[in-house]
Amino acid sequence: MSSDFEYDFFLCHNSLDKPWVQKLAESIENEDYNNRKLKVFYDDWDIIPGENNVLKIEYAMKKSRFVGVILSENSINAEWPNMEWTMAVYNDPSGRRGFVIPMWLGNCEIPSSLKIRTVLYCRNNIEYNKSYTKLLTLLRNQKLPRGQMRPSTLNSLPTETLFPIEYADEVEEQLASNLLPILKIPRHIWSGPVASLTYSEVFDHLNKKAKGAHPTFMIKESRIYSFCDLNDRHCIFRELLTAESIEKNEITPWINNLDKKNGLIEMLNRALRNHCYELGIRYDKKHKRFFFLPYGGGNREISWNTGTRKSTRTVVKKYQKGKDGPIFWAHQSLHAKFLLVDNEIVLQIVPGWTFTSDGEHAISPREIGSLSSKWTHNEYNSSVFYHIRFWCFILSKGQEKISMKLAHDLSLEVDITPAVSDISVGIEGDQLSIEKVFEVAEDDTKADFNIDEIENEEEVEE
Repeated sequence: MSSDFEYDFFLCHNSLDKPWVQKLAESIENEDYNNRKLKVFYDDWDIIPGENNVLKIEYAMKKSRFVGVILSENSINAEWPNMEWTMAVYNDPSGRRGFVIPMWLGNCEIPSSLKIRTVLYCRNNIEYNKSYTKLLTLLRNQKLPRGQMRPSTLNSLPTETLFPIEYADEVEEQLASNLLPILKIPRHIWSGPVASLTYSEVFDHLNKKAKGAHPTFMIKESRIYSFCDLNDRHCIFRELLTAESIEKNEITPWINNLDKKNGLIEMLNRALRNHCYELGIRYDKKHKRFFFLPYGGGNREISWNTGTRKSTRTVVKKYQKGKDGPIFWAHQSLHAKFLLVDNEIVLQIVPGWTFTSDGEHAISPREIGSLSSKWTHNEYNSSVFYHIRFWCFILSKGQEKISMKLAHDLSLEVDITPAVSDISVGIEGDQLSIEKVFEVAEDDTKADFNIDEIENEEEVEE
């Protein structure tokens, strides 16, 4: 070892993690390097009773080639480990030297000053074995392996190279979707004969009979379909029937029948539009988007519960292109619809942005596309997922589920927790912690519009 160093690796850790850390230290010290064994600074071995701990730690850190910061729920808020890794980061603030090596045991946030460094993941045996190999390569002053040489022509490739999944990292991960499962749906669909009525005529009838959201329905082949009990004399559709040949059908066969399931989805999507109408959310039929309207002619903000605290999100804001250009409004928007996935009904949530000339009427599709690209170019999966969480809060009115009225006494209930899937392969270091995402803070999202990124567009002061 160079005379400048006495240790190859300094282990910064919390005492509660000692069983794991000591095994790591023992493993490293059993490894060969330049005709000797690697040497670790581990406090239980290297600080003698009565010695000044702070001075010894400071000395050992200066005399160590690398510092390993063990990140866990035990160490992240403990004073001694924080002091140690802060000292290490101070000596290599930009990470250019590669002096500080974060080793993450999971169940804690990685501090910002350590996120800029390549993290070694050690949450399970598979991750640990890969990270340990990389750590030894570093301590031995070797280069990371670049893989085997492959033939250059496709026809001569080995069979296994035709399946890229074989080369994915073996990491356990949960993938969150934008699909919300159905919790409760009525068991039956009713139908009855009607004259040659149009949808407009039915809506006129409903508007005369009741205010607010109407029961969802469908007209097909001179029959009206609804979740309402058409045998009930108080049913709002009763007066439209031309005969008493009323049918009551189980909903399950509808899901398995191609023609009928399309009608079922049509009725559910109409219920979704009714639900959003009741919430004061406008539906742009041409672009199939839901969006918020300005509040009192000005910008609109909404307070929402992110999981652990309340936040405020700007959902409508007025802008102007340049100093003398036209004014436009930016609206947080939603493309949502019910669909069938493997014969399961789900609600698909796709958040986005839309733009209007006056807070209500959309600008041209070309301009919408251009502005949307500028607004969303730097949004990653986690940002989109946060937007999905926001819309779940809106659609559920801050409750634990979304409840949409289908008939007078019947509702459709939708889970606000997106469906997730467990996979055993992926990209090491690119896993998304679902638990942490569900407790997201609003300032981690692009909830408000970053005008600094929109060239020649200025916010209009109210």
